[in-house]
Amino acid sequence: MSKMSLSKSNKDGKKKRKESLLVKYGVVAFLEILTLISVFLAYTTHSIKAPIKSIYDESIENFLDSASDNVRSWFENQVTVMNVFQRSVVDPVDTPEHIKSRINKMKKPDGFEYVMVFWDTNTDANDGGPETFNTKGGSSKAGILQKEYYINHKKSDVSVWLESPRVAAAGGFTMPLFVKSEFTDANTGKLVSGGVVGFLELEPITHLGSTFYKTGKISIYDDKNEIRAGEDILAAGNTDGLLMYTKIFSLSNKTWTIVASVHKDEVQEITKALQRQSFMGGFLVAVVLVILELIIIKIIIGKFASIKKNIDDLNTGDKDLTKRLVIYHNNEISHVKESVNIFVNTVHETVREIGTANYNLKETFGNVKIRLNDTKVQMDNIASEIQTATETLEEEDKSVKDTSELVAQISSNITTLNQMIDSQVAAITHASAGIEEMIGNIQSITNSVDKMAGEFNELNAATEEGIEKNRVVNELLDSVLAQSKSLQDTNMVIANISSQTNLLSMNAMIESAHAGEAGKGFAVVAEEIRKLADTSAAQSKSIGENLKLVSENIKKVVESANISKASFEVVSDKAGNTSELVYSIKKATEEQSEGSKNLLETLSKMNNISTSVQRSSKKIGERAQTVLNSIESLKASSKNMSQNFNRIVSTTEVTQQTTQGLSQLTEDMTRAVDNISERIEEFKV
Repeated sequence: MSKMSLSKSNKDGKKKRKESLLVKYGVVAFLEILTLISVFLAYTTHSIKAPIKSIYDESIENFLDSASDNVRSWFENQVTVMNVFQRSVVDPVDTPEHIKSRINKMKKPDGFEYVMVFWDTNTDANDGGPETFNTKGGSSKAGILQKEYYINHKKSDVSVWLESPRVAAAGGFTMPLFVKSEFTDANTGKLVSGGVVGFLELEPITHLGSTFYKTGKISIYDDKNEIRAGEDILAAGNTDGLLMYTKIFSLSNKTWTIVASVHKDEVQEITKALQRQSFMGGFLVAVVLVILELIIIKIIIGKFASIKKNIDDLNTGDKDLTKRLVIYHNNEISHVKESVNIFVNTVHETVREIGTANYNLKETFGNVKIRLNDTKVQMDNIASEIQTATETLEEEDKSVKDTSELVAQISSNITTLNQMIDSQVAAITHASAGIEEMIGNIQSITNSVDKMAGEFNELNAATEEGIEKNRVVNELLDSVLAQSKSLQDTNMVIANISSQTNLLSMNAMIESAHAGEAGKGFAVVAEEIRKLADTSAAQSKSIGENLKLVSENIKKVVESANISKASFEVVSDKAGNTSELVYSIKKATEEQSEGSKNLLETLSKMNNISTSVQRSSKKIGERAQTVLNSIESLKASSKNMSQNFNRIVSTTEVTQQTTQGLSQLTEDMTRAVDNISERIEEFKV
């Protein structure tokens, strides 16, 4: 097979180029990874600005959310502090004097500038409102009727209220926080409403106004849009170079706005830094991936080199198909080895099956050859029997002709008899004169009837001989038909063997194609088997058609022979009937001869007998004519039989030639099978 491959390579005129798969696929891998990384980096460079901007925006939003949540938490804590402080100053059942005394002595909570308390029943302020008492140890008569917290305390009966920030005495801003307070006056027993107001220091809010990142700034605006912490960003004028962020949050009844700004250059610098890092990281990743892929390719090539070595070991000169690749692991390489083992096992089984089938085919061809020899002998016997049958048929035809002449002569005699009977009937009236003439005529009739009886006996004998010969011909034809069927069965066996051989060769060609270079030599063998099977199928088809034609002709001959047999039987029946009539006539004439002495006395009786004889004579004439017609039909059937036998002779000659060709073809196929056996024996299975 290697020589065939080399010869084909030389015919193609192409020289195999030596190459290294490691270098080849390593370069391909490097180019692929480099292209992938380049496309990825280009895409990242093009689209990284928006994600970074989005991440930057999200981080600032999270910062603002966290800041606003911290402020809310701080405010809620302060409300809690105020509630605790209120319980420490105002008892459920109390008096204004006790409250005033306690607030003057109470220390202010942390985070408040100071805390004051008032009650609605106190109207000592300058505007007629309540006087306030605080943790500074004093009181104030400044009016509070216009304060937001007092107005809503009286109007809406709120529990907590936050007033707008204002400038503190010590600098900065404070924000009054009102918490409703109620107690029962111990002196009067009436429910008294009031409140505790703590002036919150805005340090946590002011702390939000500090910078973040490198260039970030935050401004806090209250519900009146007045700046309360940080720089006034909204009043800065040109903001084109800034990224602006806004966050709105609520503290009780007040809405606050946080405005943050960052220079765009800072975001761009971050983008550029990320791009540089992406390029460096991408290049390092490409290098690492190329190294890893080269290592993987080298390992895979090493595995396949091991597989190649094992396959080369399988493809040694001894062609041992029992060898298999050793599998140690369960991975893709192992799957390849397993596929190679499955393929070798398939080839092993296929070669073994081909060897078995080839052995069976060889035996079948031997049996076919024996049957063909038997068929040849039988065909020779058939030809000899047909020759004998032809000669017998010629003799039968001659006998039929002789019978026809005899029957014609009998018919002529019957005509003469009728004329004589007519004369006898006419002469009855002249009985006395015609008795002697009648006796003479009776004698003549007796002689003629004797002769006729002898001729009819010969006719019956010839007819029986014709029937017997016709039976022999039918038996020979039945034998020929059975042998023809045996030939057809044998031909069907050959056709089936050819079909199976063709299918087997196709499977072998498919498997050899799967084997690649290793299966080219086997493909040549499979192709030769296929050509041989095609030739056998064509010859088998031709033989089948000839045998079918022979069978049809034999059937026609059988039908003609059956018709001839029926014709002979009719002739035999007619001849028998005529013989009986002749015997009756002979008996009648004998009786007439014996009664001639008393003829004169029995003229009346003789007249009746003559009339009866006349009717019988006419019937004999009619039956003689029927015999003539049957003999003519027999002659036609004999002629047709002769023609059919001529066709049988021709067909037999063609069949003999076909049998000889089939025998030669069987010998050729046997030699081809021997060649296949020699090639199969080269493999170790």
